[in-house]
Amino acid sequence: MDRITLDNTMLRIARGDEDAFEELYNHTKNGLYSFILSICGDHHMAEDVMQSTYIRIRLSAKMYKAGSNTLAWIYTIAKNMTYNELNKRKREISLDFDERGGNIGGHYTIDDSMSSPLLNIIKTELNQVEAQIITLHLISGFKHREIAEMLEKPLGSVLWTYKNALNKIKSRYKEEDL
Repeated sequence: MDRITLDNTMLRIARGDEDAFEELYNHTKNGLYSFILSICGDHHMAEDVMQSTYIRIRLSAKMYKAGSNTLAWIYTIAKNMTYNELNKRKREISLDFDERGGNIGGHYTIDDSMSSPLLNIIKTELNQVEAQIITLHLISGFKHREIAEMLEKPLGSVLWTYKNALNKIKSRYKEEDL
């Protein structure tokens, strides 16, 4: 879906078009999930935040400004909601510990059920910002300029971080001979 189509889809959602919301969801769900997961590192939390994000999009659609970068708007909502949830979980006291030691939000851990060589490298070799940039660019297909806007970082920093993260991934792949 191109920018103009996404913009028109948001305007249709603002008018209450159910089909438009479904189109938006189907187009953005994989990338948005990956982005949220790259921030929180927890599969279950990512699903919860993703659901909350789509509810917020639905409720805020009337405030969307035509001609804006729709994806940047959506990802900004998702980023803010994820950080809010992480902060909320930091303040909670959990008496229900899981088998891995009761990790609570704020740490970058990827759910063990979602294992692949690339995810293992992201989990062990990259910091949170590097993981976000790699995820946004490689999985979600954002341009570096758009990533810089979303993360509120200079474009040069995003490019430098992306290059370093790729080098870490490449060297790890070579070490493991994958």
